[in-house]
Amino acid sequence: MEAACLFVADFAVAIARRDTPALHGRPVVIGGSPEEHAQVTACSVEAAAAGVTVGTTLRRALTLCPGAVFLPLQESAIAAESERLSGLLELYSPVIEVIALGHVHFNVHGLARMTGMADWPYLRDLQEAAAATSGLPVQLAAAETVFAAHAAAVTIFDSTDGRTQGRRRTGPAENPVLVSSGETRTFLAGLPVEVLPVSPLVHVRLRLFGLEHLGQVADLPFSAIQAQFGREGARAWELANGRDDAVITPRREAIRVNEEVDLPAPTARSEPLVVGTRALLQRALSRPAIRGQVLRRLDWRLGLENGEQISRRAVFREPTSDPARMLLVLTGKIERLQLPAPAVALGITLSGLCSEYGHQADLWPNGPRRQRELLDAIAQLNAREGAPQVYRIVEVQPWSRIPERQLALVAFDG
Repeated sequence: MEAACLFVADFAVAIARRDTPALHGRPVVIGGSPEEHAQVTACSVEAAAAGVTVGTTLRRALTLCPGAVFLPLQESAIAAESERLSGLLELYSPVIEVIALGHVHFNVHGLARMTGMADWPYLRDLQEAAAATSGLPVQLAAAETVFAAHAAAVTIFDSTDGRTQGRRRTGPAENPVLVSSGETRTFLAGLPVEVLPVSPLVHVRLRLFGLEHLGQVADLPFSAIQAQFGREGARAWELANGRDDAVITPRREAIRVNEEVDLPAPTARSEPLVVGTRALLQRALSRPAIRGQVLRRLDWRLGLENGEQISRRAVFREPTSDPARMLLVLTGKIERLQLPAPAVALGITLSGLCSEYGHQADLWPNGPRRQRELLDAIAQLNAREGAPQVYRIVEVQPWSRIPERQLALVAFDG
């Protein structure tokens, strides 16, 4: 086995039912109370059976499923639980990739052999450890390819013959699923087309063509499915035939830089707060951990004398490492504050770090003279080589399902 997938179906609902066992078997809708002008962010299979979907307004969800239990979305708690699962897997595998909350891919190549165990007992122990640590209905699967491991983890099976029932898993299997080497295509043949990582429209069209399982997709000629579905069809055909070159990309550890300072005296004036913010920015940006990088987000917070805390966030349209620009964005927010009590502490957090960012300058300044120079240079290049050397892309058959027919290269003639 090369890759494994850990999956908790309806992650937010699973957490709510773990914390409140009385919710088991009842329809659950997460997003807030029906009186709020908000949308459903997660729902149980019982609520989904009544027509509730993610994105439905909460009022509409109440109409569709009057007996549902409505719960607020606790983003921080859900993210913390997902991080706990990821941290557990880091004890077992050096390479993990978080796909979504409660959904992780990780590398298991050679790990069972290192512990002196066979593959299946190793997976069983790992699933039991994850379930015991989190208290959640964890499902684990492993295979030779990332897609096969993913498909095995998110699909429910009949325990008697191992055949898929063609619907989303509603609870964990008693044991992990291990797809043996050389049996990937056979295993995938019975899975529903909905496990394919293509757009929902392609799923619908596959069903309309009578293609319900991956085995039916795999049996089609490659040219036929590519002509009908384009790139997504080609990808679906490869995956259905057990061909998957995807690799697990390890997550990058997010770098967060915090700086705090106690103000020399309580104040409600904006000028000292701006000066203090400038000093914190200069101190934070001089840290070796972020030197040579730019950032996308700045969180600013203020501690008040009465114990309250006020925060403001700045998200930069273009990443920057310029403290003057950051301060300019924050200054307006600071000056508009109406503090209920004097401020006694100030802090900032820099996050969303990325590589250096810059603008591509124009190769030729604007103007007719420069345009003529460009055309003369292209004509001279073509004359020297005896054939066109510069081309442009034009649409020829944008309606075609074959990508190669949609665009063409033609000689640049000015």
